This record gives sequence, structure tokens and C-alpha cells, in this order.
Amino acid sequence: MPHVVLEGVIDLESYVQQFEPIFLRNDRDVLRADHIFLSRDTRTVLIEALALEAGRKQPFYVKVSAHDRGGATVRIDPMTHPERSEGVRTLVAEIGADLLRRSPDARLRVTNLDMPSPDSGKGEGQQR
Repeated sequence: MPHVVLEGVIDLESYVQQFEPIFLRNDRDVLRADHIFLSRDTRTVLIEALALEAGRKQPFYVKVSAHDRGGATVRIDPMTHPERSEGVRTLVAEIGADLLRRSPDARLRVTNLDMPSPDSGKGEGQQR
């Protein structure tokens, strides 16, 4: 399962307020993460995502879960079952990198993904 685990101080309320949609496009694929939802207890975020790769459309949610002792995990919501394609993995990595950029007191603990560079600043309308 693709995932990113961060440790340190993560403020999900602040992240939701700062969140900017992610839109990545190349010659044949479109990756998008745009609508974001915060749980009432502010410990979980769901981000609506779409990977359109080689004509195959995969809608899913990326789930960000806060840990009791600080930090958070970014992964595919287990209630959705997309194929773990390159585009799906890229979106999880992009969201993990975005959360890390917006959480100055956090650091990457572990991941099984290729993370974008911290300076990439991908967002609305950006192309890859």
C-alpha cells in the first residue's frame, strides 16, 4: 500500500485552510486532487483524487490520519480500491510532500514512494 509517514507537529486544520488543488498533466495522463474534507474531531482529512491514465479513470480518496503522539500517515483510503498505478502513487506522494512543506516542524519518517523534491511546489495548473 503506498504511504507516507511524517513525524513531528502536524496541524490538519491549518493544512485544510492552506490546501491548494493539485493538478498534474503530461501528454496522456491527468492527475488531480482537489476537494478536501476535515473530520469533526480534526484528526482525519480526506482528499478527493482522480487519476486518468491511458484513458482509464480511477477516482479515489487519499486519507491523512493524525497520530496520537504527533505526526500523520498519508495513504489511499481503505474504503476505495484503485489499482496502485503510477498516477495513484504519484498523487499520494504529492499530497505527502505538500503536507510536509506546510508543516515546518515535521519530517519524513518513512515512505515506499518516490517523493517530489521539497522545492517542487506543484499545485493548481502545474504540469509535469
